[in-house]
Amino acid sequence: MSMKRFPITNVVGDLVDQHRDPDEKLYASLELNQVAFPKTGMVVSQTPLGDAFTKATPCENGMWVVADKAAGAINPPAAATDAPIGIVYTTEKEYDREHYGLQRFGRKVKGDYPRVGILGIGDTVTTNCLQYDDAVFQAVTTGANQMTAEEALLAELKKDLAANPLYVCIKAAAQNATPTTEQAIPQIVKTVPQSGIYGRIVKFYTIPNGGIGVKYQIIHV
Repeated sequence: MSMKRFPITNVVGDLVDQHRDPDEKLYASLELNQVAFPKTGMVVSQTPLGDAFTKATPCENGMWVVADKAAGAINPPAAATDAPIGIVYTTEKEYDREHYGLQRFGRKVKGDYPRVGILGIGDTVTTNCLQYDDAVFQAVTTGANQMTAEEALLAELKKDLAANPLYVCIKAAAQNATPTTEQAIPQIVKTVPQSGIYGRIVKFYTIPNGGIGVKYQIIHV
């Protein structure tokens, strides 16, 4: 078993950017489709990021974090029942002429101040800030219909999701482990989570820069 990131495609408009350095790190993007927190004021923006967020593992838009003001820092969740859980939706920035586009935004580290919206039932977003377990979405290595784990995931997302539901939830952490940024990336699963916050995938979709993504709706907090 290993966790894999949802593919973050390199797109400029409708075209793949062929001029990008292939070793350049790309980051997740987010579109708010229908969310309550901007109107209700359930936004945390004056609490800094904690130790888990580093230059190597920065905070990205679409991550789920624990927005506990009393703790004095924004941290990844340690358990599905942590609260309050918010989604990072910091305004994207173009750093310079060589680093443009939503997929290049993700350099928030310890001490920086993200903008976090507290998630509630019904909130709907589209993002590629996701991960999956390749033991659940398994590669097929024999026979005529061979595919990678990523292709297996995308095949599931393209099915009738009313009949074949998929969910997003907080990744289960190892017991007594210190939460890492991996815990902040919602996990795609096939079975209904038993506790904590989770959402149901509405459809396989595109994010604003044209890359592939997933629209999901929060159905339990």
